[in-house]
Amino acid sequence: MLAIPTPRIHQRLKQVLVLASGSALAAIILTMWVTEYLPPYLRWPLVVLLVVLVSIVWVSVLRRQVVELVEIPLAQCVEAAEAIADGDNSRRVPVGQTHEFAQLATSINRMTEQMLAATQSRMRVEKLATMGRIAAGISHEIGNPVSAIANYAHLLRMRTSDVPGTTEPLDALEREITRIDRIMRGLLDYARPRRLTPKPIVVDEVIEDVVRLLDDQGIVRRFRVSRGLEAPDGIVYAERHDLEQVFVNLLLNAVDAMDREGDVVISSRINDAESITEAIDKRRTDPSPQRWTHRPSKRALAWLARPESPSRFLQIVMADSGTGVAPEDEERIFEPFFSTKQPGKGTGLGLAIVASTIENLGGTIWVQRAREGGAAFVILLPLHSGSSGLLAMTSGERAAVS
Repeated sequence: MLAIPTPRIHQRLKQVLVLASGSALAAIILTMWVTEYLPPYLRWPLVVLLVVLVSIVWVSVLRRQVVELVEIPLAQCVEAAEAIADGDNSRRVPVGQTHEFAQLATSINRMTEQMLAATQSRMRVEKLATMGRIAAGISHEIGNPVSAIANYAHLLRMRTSDVPGTTEPLDALEREITRIDRIMRGLLDYARPRRLTPKPIVVDEVIEDVVRLLDDQGIVRRFRVSRGLEAPDGIVYAERHDLEQVFVNLLLNAVDAMDREGDVVISSRINDAESITEAIDKRRTDPSPQRWTHRPSKRALAWLARPESPSRFLQIVMADSGTGVAPEDEERIFEPFFSTKQPGKGTGLGLAIVASTIENLGGTIWVQRAREGGAAFVILLPLHSGSSGLLAMTSGERAAVS
């Protein structure tokens, strides 16, 4: 269905003036025809009176048009801008009836969303720096006592191996010590900077290896994992271990979101900024009239609006048929220690590590409702500038590079 273009202000006012001129001319002609047999001293005053009345009516109509087309939309823009300046980031400018104010409202709303995304990004960076300092302190203040407790628990197990009733509490003690250690390691992985040695990586091959690894371990065997990897030239500059950790965490998150069975769909393709901005992506399995439409998140729009963002990039989508993510949690789910799982089922650091890793690679990630009914995590990564040379390699040579 074609969208009807909004008219411009001068077009609407021109229509009013044309109608006013035509009405005045028609009124003059009609009055002169009706008063044709009246004497001139009565005829011309009637004509002038009718012209004045018609002019008054059309001036009031023109005034009303100016108020509706200019003054009210302008007042709404000023009011919304003042509210946004006062900190009301949820405020948006209503789209006007004319092209000029519709374009102005769209620009102000887009600027507000990008400003909000930039503020959230800055807050994440500040939080990351704070957590880095906290993690350094935790590793020293808590790491050593936890190691001592683990050693004492191991010693206690050796000395009480023949004492009945001690095995169960010692198992629980060691299990909780392991959980503390896992939380600490996850926090350090999220917060502390590491010396990186990146190199060109074929992402599709990493995804295949991760799926094969988890399948060999029996983690995804009871789930149907479909792969639509269509980016053999999707090469990014990264550390292979970091990418493996990203896809392992996302797959484990999808498995946890489903009960005993379900579907996981992983797809990759080379995309461009224009198609992402339009937020229209058509899947091969959809009938031609249907389109899979999603609007990128605020963080994705802010990423696309950056001057350094590439025009073409690698897009990876990992979708599942699980419980999905509530709209109010779509941003919070990437915060450290935020988890929708039951207590004790997770540390709340998996997706935070994923988001931190993707952002360190110069990309972005967001979550949205999947066609399968669950959550769809969308990743955008900049392509390696030397990808064209790597494309000429054989698969074995690229594997050696990776």
